[in-house]
Amino acid sequence: LELLDVKGILNNLFILLNPTFVAKGILFEIVLPGTEVFIEADPGLIEQLLINLCLNAIDAVKNANNPSVSVSAFKDDDQNSGRTTIKIKDNGMGMEDEVLNKVFIPFFTTKKNGNGIGLSLCKQIMVLHKGNIYVQSVQGKGTTFILRF
Repeated sequence: LELLDVKGILNNLFILLNPTFVAKGILFEIVLPGTEVFIEADPGLIEQLLINLCLNAIDAVKNANNPSVSVSAFKDDDQNSGRTTIKIKDNGMGMEDEVLNKVFIPFFTTKKNGNGIGLSLCKQIMVLHKGNIYVQSVQGKGTTFILRF
């Protein structure tokens, strides 16, 4: 594990993925924290986690009007004792409750060519970092994945 600057991680994510978003006509926004935010993490695993969630978001917004994906980071000031949170939010179709309850189960997929390991791997990466991953979704409005370190 290394002490990583979240701003640097998100800037690298933008450089890597923005050409894909532009090619697909999707607005991709990175909202950087106003203050320095660090996490203790494995840089390769965190990059893999964020890329996977962004690629899923691309798939989720493919039929949306004015498709957009935003990634934001901040330090919690409330009951979470200043923990770092990263959110990946899309304005896609959202998920039904039945799907929402199964997204982290290995081999569960709703994709025609999916294998169902992406989100279960994301969950394992967060567990390895002593963190949590949550999902919120509203049908017709979009989905947000929340990473809390």
